[in-house]
Amino acid sequence: MSQSTLFLNGNVLTVDPAFSRAKALLMTGERIVAVGSGAELRARCPAGTREIDLAGRTLMPGFVDTHGHVALFGLDELKVSLTGATTRTAILERLRARLAQVKPGEWVVAMPIGDPPYFLNAEALRAAGVIPTLAELDAIAPHNPVYIQAPTNRVPNFAVLNSAALRAAGITASTAVSPHSRVERDAAGQLTGVLAGAMQPIYNADPLYQLVERAAPAVTYENVRDGIALLAPQFAARGTTTLLEAHLTDPEELRAYAELLNAGKLPTRIYYTFEIDGRQSLAEIERFLKTLRFAANGGFGDSRLKVVGVSVGLDGPYWHGAACHDAPYPGPFGETVNPGPLIPWDHYRAILQLAARMNFRIHAEGAGRGSIGLALKAFDEIDRVTPIRDKRYVLEHCEFPTRAQIAECKRLGVAPTTSTNFVWGKGEEVYRQRLGASYVDEAIPLRDWLDGGVPISQSTDWGPHDAFFTLWQSLARQAGLTGAVIGPAQRITREEAIRCFTWNGAWALKMEHEFGSLEPGKRADLLVLNEDPSRCDEAMIKDIHVDATLIDGQLVSGAL
Repeated sequence: MSQSTLFLNGNVLTVDPAFSRAKALLMTGERIVAVGSGAELRARCPAGTREIDLAGRTLMPGFVDTHGHVALFGLDELKVSLTGATTRTAILERLRARLAQVKPGEWVVAMPIGDPPYFLNAEALRAAGVIPTLAELDAIAPHNPVYIQAPTNRVPNFAVLNSAALRAAGITASTAVSPHSRVERDAAGQLTGVLAGAMQPIYNADPLYQLVERAAPAVTYENVRDGIALLAPQFAARGTTTLLEAHLTDPEELRAYAELLNAGKLPTRIYYTFEIDGRQSLAEIERFLKTLRFAANGGFGDSRLKVVGVSVGLDGPYWHGAACHDAPYPGPFGETVNPGPLIPWDHYRAILQLAARMNFRIHAEGAGRGSIGLALKAFDEIDRVTPIRDKRYVLEHCEFPTRAQIAECKRLGVAPTTSTNFVWGKGEEVYRQRLGASYVDEAIPLRDWLDGGVPISQSTDWGPHDAFFTLWQSLARQAGLTGAVIGPAQRITREEAIRCFTWNGAWALKMEHEFGSLEPGKRADLLVLNEDPSRCDEAMIKDIHVDATLIDGQLVSGAL
């Protein structure tokens, strides 16, 4: 017989349609049985019910992150962290500690200089002289390539290599300058170890970066698995109970999730999409989709790990000048850019129609207004043949949708996902300084989505990988670099912000009947908190402590 547990003397945020509150919650096994007062629920308890006194603490649904990246960013957990290393000495000490653990000839790869995820202080630290010299790096690592990576989500950026890494990459003082990247030299024309410009693996495929990429160690399956094992518990500890791997996915990640789940080491629900490579021919894509037919017709898997469809990316970030917009805009290197979609329209339309005929749920990625419009145009053409309103296609990123595009999402039953973390990471340098005031007012328009009748859902995406930070940011809307408010008219209420990250997320996954609120019959995905995010000081929200995280009534993080 399943164990019953009664939570008493608490502040229960149900996030039901009325956003009602209660004092107690009863669960049996993996399901919520009842919500109400302590006295009425105690009268319903079977013999042997466990009682937990919340002592005034808050009980709320777990967060549903509709665009997280556990597998991708788990790889960063394996690198040398330079977070908080604000001096040359501190950086060298962290590198030296890792060098003591590796064999001669083995690469040592470090995270970028500065604080993740957006490394807003990287340029200031560089100006302050914290980058180790080539001689200093060579002194601590004469026999090991050392590679301090550049931040992928900033352009321009910089990476730092020692002599062994430069030799492995074939980079010398006479290496030709790339279109937007350069090999830095000192006054005597000698290498400094710094490579600057567009030194990241996605969206700006710079030839100089490719030299380093080909030389550096390739990611292995074991790296993917071990990174997930390190990062997933951090998501759970900060309240995420369900996460959608929406794009930039690789099948090896699904294998790793399954292995960890079977070993009892996956403390989050994972919903997963297979990414379609739009560079392939339609015949190749059809063969690929045929191998995935098990995940059509509603998905495949169980309540803890489920494949829910296919994803197709149309563009990259505005920061990289890779977003497909509705007009030319300033790029990262001072030039005006006007990129088209990553996949030509006719091919994109054919891919989506093929996936629709095979009854896959489609997750379309569109950051820019142009790509959002193309995705919705393709959805509309599919809808004219077979109505899609009940299929709940997903549209990801959605940085600057127009009100007309929001109305089209409502008409087609599309589930949009976005992240106010973009405001924090890019709001000053990209939205304000490059795109201008009119776009600042329209960035990540949560107010417009909700007023348009569309249940927009929140996500952490590039980070911070902390649901409470993102919840706070949906209210504060601060640019991380300056603290300036980005789009004050797009602020939403506390209740709306919580619902965007719980019930709305479940709706986007077509799982609102299973989780997203604390109602009888739903799965017991619960958070026990030391503060009430709907009533505490707004500034305190990002620092709320999660005492316990439960999935299906089972403790996965913290303590009760």
